[in-house]
Amino acid sequence: MQEGAGLVVLVIVGGIAVVAWLAVGGALFPRPVAWTRRLAEEQAGRSFLIGLANLVFLGAVAAGVAALGGNLGLGFLELVAVVLAILLILGVSFGLLGMTELVGDRLFPDSRPLGRTLGGGAALTLACLAPYVGWYGLLPYVALRGLGAFILGWFAERAKPSEVVAVETD
Repeated sequence: MQEGAGLVVLVIVGGIAVVAWLAVGGALFPRPVAWTRRLAEEQAGRSFLIGLANLVFLGAVAAGVAALGGNLGLGFLELVAVVLAILLILGVSFGLLGMTELVGDRLFPDSRPLGRTLGGGAALTLACLAPYVGWYGLLPYVALRGLGAFILGWFAERAKPSEVVAVETD
């Protein structure tokens, strides 16, 4: 009985921490979150497929590099695998930030920005906690769609021409 109560407390505290991360992350990184949110809304199918392809590819590369490093005794290859996993986790995190903004804008359009973020984060967190459908359906879909939108936005931002400041000479 005591393990069940501990699990309930862990889920509640974890849910509050996730919603807080989503609110703070959106405030600290407004540009990446904005382009992720925009692309997740405008190109939902493409974002999901790009997220899926990148997860499979980077996951396979990271696993292969880690196995190769372990078998050959090359510690730096295991470090490369960890760096690839961290990059993937960061991409998914930024994707979830953008998806939180999207959900908040759709569910709470008349609220203030922080209210939309908190409401969207709470709704997304609770929906992803739903047994089976949330765990194996909604969470992977939202994470992959957000990851794909973040990657699309990252490369779109890098492709923009930079502003050139003209220097006048006499």
